[in-house]
Amino acid sequence: MSSPLSPMLVQYLVGLCCLRWGSEAVDVTLGDYVLDSAAGKERDVDVTVRVNAGAEGVFAFMGYEVKKEALPLDVTVVEQLSAKLKDMEEITHRAIVSTSGYTEAARKKASAHGITLYELKRWTRPVNEQFPSFSETSVSIEHFFMTGRVSLYWVNWHMKVVCANRHKPFAINDTDAVLAKSGKAHKKFTSFGDLKNELYLRSTETLIQFDHVRAVMETFPIPNPVEGGWEGGPAWPYAHTLDVSGDAAHLKVDDEVLAIANITIAGQLQWQKHGERALYYVMEDVEAKSAFAGAIVFPELRAGEMKALIVSPRSREVDVRFVQLLEKQLNILKGVSLTREGEST
Repeated sequence: MSSPLSPMLVQYLVGLCCLRWGSEAVDVTLGDYVLDSAAGKERDVDVTVRVNAGAEGVFAFMGYEVKKEALPLDVTVVEQLSAKLKDMEEITHRAIVSTSGYTEAARKKASAHGITLYELKRWTRPVNEQFPSFSETSVSIEHFFMTGRVSLYWVNWHMKVVCANRHKPFAINDTDAVLAKSGKAHKKFTSFGDLKNELYLRSTETLIQFDHVRAVMETFPIPNPVEGGWEGGPAWPYAHTLDVSGDAAHLKVDDEVLAIANITIAGQLQWQKHGERALYYVMEDVEAKSAFAGAIVFPELRAGEMKALIVSPRSREVDVRFVQLLEKQLNILKGVSLTREGEST
């Protein structure tokens, strides 16, 4: 399965599927540490699920994202993961999750080691075939769950940049470098275009919380768009100034390295509803062909963000999650605990 989701979002999605799996899953941790008795130290497991029943112990689902997603996991990879999980005596139920399937040899190896194999794959079968709670519908998942994302946008806008100790106007191009105070490259933003995109998102994320901005959306409802299209409400003039001194971003102007103090975005704001092209996944037991959980995912504009609707075969309830990874979590997840209320700590 070629997935537009990053490896960390795939791991997070597997964790959400585990959390939605059943009421006995009371603690789901991403990037957990479990004692490896053979090595005599704690080692990481992508996702662990701890359950209430003492005899049931700890369920571990080892999420694995293949670099070449077109290739199934081979016997070598499954053997390595099986050996790792086997030496973790605290874990009584062991599983591997793949986004690209398994070779026949890998399946045999997992069976010999008592490892359950799951595949996170495209959800294409009718809803009622794998989710009995929705037995009244036989339509495909694409038609069963339809939604539109309402977002705030700047239209016909421009940005004014104010630098400390600079009173004369100056021109900036998107390709101009953003620097640290030392004059070296900035650690986060390589160009002014990168910074501008960040500030655009930061502005709309701030304004969306204001009552008077939200009142426009509530006063002028937006009709549902067709999938892949969009509909917009009325646009109105607005200006927003952001203090960006905390970004420690500098520009080189007339051979001087100047700190950016603040920026002002001016133009028009508009609420828009987009007929999102959702991604439909099912986490499926490879041998039994039964669904562990289903997921409808909407990737967001920022890296490390998504909205996910998680469905369990055991219930009609749909768990809605808004995921926003911290910058330090974009490449690795450690000790992230998921709760049933939709929060993570």
